[in-house]
Amino acid sequence: MVARRPVSILIGALGGHGGGVLTEWIVGAAAHAGYPAQSTSIPGVAQRTGATTYYVEIFPERAGSGPEPIFSLYPTPGDVDVVIASELLEAGRTIEMDYASPTRTTVIASTRSASARRAGCWRSRR
Repeated sequence: MVARRPVSILIGALGGHGGGVLTEWIVGAAAHAGYPAQSTSIPGVAQRTGATTYYVEIFPERAGSGPEPIFSLYPTPGDVDVVIASELLEAGRTIEMDYASPTRTTVIASTRSASARRAGCWRSRR
């Protein structure tokens, strides 16, 4: 029998851009569907658009279908399944730190910077 492993998700964001909210939504959705999940934040400078990183693990079998899974508090380089980044710079950071693997990782990133979007919204309100 092959041991199942959790699905690992690394979220790279900038402070104030919703990385923590996204993390809570993912964990909440997994719990609502009956899948064990855990999240942790990796220390960073979360204030005033500093880099923040969140790590989520979701076990792919519903709770109660076997022994309780053991989750990690920190991602292992090359062993992350999904990277979600609020902008390309954050995606680049996770790749530079070797969290992403060309054979395992799916990278999802915005092609526009959050600060440019914010500036554009501010101008449109004037």
